[in-house]
Amino acid sequence: MTGDTVASKLQILILSGHMTREHDNEFRSFRLHNQWLTTLVVFEGRDGYHDKAEGVGAETDAALLKFVHDDGKGIIWFHGSAAQEDSWGYPEEYNVMRGSKLSAWETGLRPRPWGEAQLDTVEPRHPITEGISARWTVTGDDILTGVEIYEGARVLLTTYDDLESYENAPIWPMPHYPVDIPAEGIAALPGMNTDQPIAWINEYGAGRSFTITIGHDIDTFRRIEFIRMFPRGVEWAATGSVTLRGPDRRGDRRINPWPYYNGEG
Repeated sequence: MTGDTVASKLQILILSGHMTREHDNEFRSFRLHNQWLTTLVVFEGRDGYHDKAEGVGAETDAALLKFVHDDGKGIIWFHGSAAQEDSWGYPEEYNVMRGSKLSAWETGLRPRPWGEAQLDTVEPRHPITEGISARWTVTGDDILTGVEIYEGARVLLTTYDDLESYENAPIWPMPHYPVDIPAEGIAALPGMNTDQPIAWINEYGAGRSFTITIGHDIDTFRRIEFIRMFPRGVEWAATGSVTLRGPDRRGDRRINPWPYYNGEG
């Protein structure tokens, strides 16, 4: 991240998740996402959604928590990296740091039926979302709902998780993704027919956490709202403030290719 308002490189930890077959294959762009947004990546070790993550070990767990809580650094939870099952053995303190719990078996975490999703920017605005459209859409993303937000976290972006979309879906849930459906049926899933968080922030000790669960494919990365919001979230997590305004496509910059954030091709 460069620019006149950022004098030096920011030190930030971005967790982007393990590259499962769904994300890393010859037909998908997701394998490039780490190149676009990663400075340092730690991820859970599993090859499929039904597998148990191996974790990173107690020493790394302690170092990561200290990195944020004591050293005042920032952490970014991107897309599926925010999901954490109790059975994986991760410390609950990760959920506390993130300000949320995302679990298929504990909170009913699930991807909404595939298609175009409407997103709503939460009011009142945070500097991260200043100037972003009040309502916008993404297509072909994994929209994860069934999230439990802890006290103190601040939600920035939501989607309405309507039962009708599930009932009208040709196939749901998809067989590759585990969903713990209550005996009463889909309507009893936690958070159904409510606004569900898609992005949020949380202060943890001296540091800060920014979580955003969209970003499954390149369509989302091309959205101006995402291009504005994600770097600002990173900047806030790293520094506690927001100075970035968004893509400048004036003059000669108008011909630069995506992501054209700093006017650089």
